[in-house]
Amino acid sequence: MQPISTHLVLVSAPGFDNACGQVRDFFDNTLLVRYDRIDIRRQESLRGTDGAFDQALRQGIADNRRTLHRFIGEFEKTGFSGIGDLDRVECGYPSKLLHIITHFLDGFIGIDSKFYNLIDDSHWLPENTAEAIAETPEHYYLIQLDCFSQTPDKVSLVQA
Repeated sequence: MQPISTHLVLVSAPGFDNACGQVRDFFDNTLLVRYDRIDIRRQESLRGTDGAFDQALRQGIADNRRTLHRFIGEFEKTGFSGIGDLDRVECGYPSKLLHIITHFLDGFIGIDSKFYNLIDDSHWLPENTAEAIAETPEHYYLIQLDCFSQTPDKVSLVQA
């Protein structure tokens, strides 16, 4: 079984095991995505005090930006050119693209989310959280995940 998605998840926790527990609890309880198996890549996970933490965090956010811009570019190809066109978005592929774009903006995790900020339920890093990380980096973790599904075509994006 190959991973169908990888996520880098930002967590605030008193220790690594607690951070991993928060991530597992989140995926066990969210209705947004379901995987058959989630593997925590312990060696690639980072504590806020690790030298590679800031770069990994920036890279995860940059990956999300690239993904978001890719979806926006694809959405523009459907004929969308401005806010006035929203009432003419066709049902099907164009509306699905818009749906994914809004999830990136509103903080709903999806299989395309490379970085996810569990603290703020966001794909981004608000200034107040960045300041808190700078003040007490030992309380923050980036948990690297590989996520698997036996039937990738049935991975739920959002369950109704």
